[in-house]
Amino acid sequence: MSIQKKIDSFLRVNDSKDEPLCLICLQKERQLPSRFLLEEDVCVCRECQKKFILHKKSYLIDQVYYHVLFEYDEWAQRLLFQYKDQRDIVLRRVFLSSQEKRFFEKMNKYTLVGLCSSEKKRQERGFEPLLEIFSEYALFVFSPFYKQEEIKQSSLSKQERARIQKILKIKEGYWMPKKKRMLVDDVLTTGNSVQAALSLIPMKEVFVLFAHPLWIESHQKDIKKHDSFFI
Repeated sequence: MSIQKKIDSFLRVNDSKDEPLCLICLQKERQLPSRFLLEEDVCVCRECQKKFILHKKSYLIDQVYYHVLFEYDEWAQRLLFQYKDQRDIVLRRVFLSSQEKRFFEKMNKYTLVGLCSSEKKRQERGFEPLLEIFSEYALFVFSPFYKQEEIKQSSLSKQERARIQKILKIKEGYWMPKKKRMLVDDVLTTGNSVQAALSLIPMKEVFVLFAHPLWIESHQKDIKKHDSFFI
């Protein structure tokens, strides 16, 4: 189904006051999630919600807390590709749709600082995926970084991935509030991009939507309960 047909279908179902339509599988949700009783907006059906591998663990690495919401897998990879590279922008609503009100209240206590796409990717897509995900829930993400060139870390060797330290830069004169800062990103694979960002702007906490299983496995010893983040 084309992106325009998907949007038209979503609008048609919601305008008709019929059963909510899942933005991922486009099926009507007849068995509403229990949270529907508390919140009117349901955009992911039960079956699609099950496909997100909930992680909700925190890691303490070099005195920085890393908060991981989901585990990254092939399904998550396809979903992110559809959202970012196929420009299915309506999917911006699905990644945080399962979170409760208190999660967003916590996030509002921080100055959220986002990692960025390259300028080439931003122009191709016409939007900044990470910023759209958070803005859908009234969370503003500052974007002080830029990349001097496009780099796809998944296709590079360990030595080549380290080049991100030289590619990631800060925009000159970029202003941000002094409120405590949290770095946010969509996928944590090797951790090199996060480390590069933290070397430019030191922060004590990091939040990622997805973390790669290899990263999770390599940091089992670093799991540490955070008093106020994941309950």
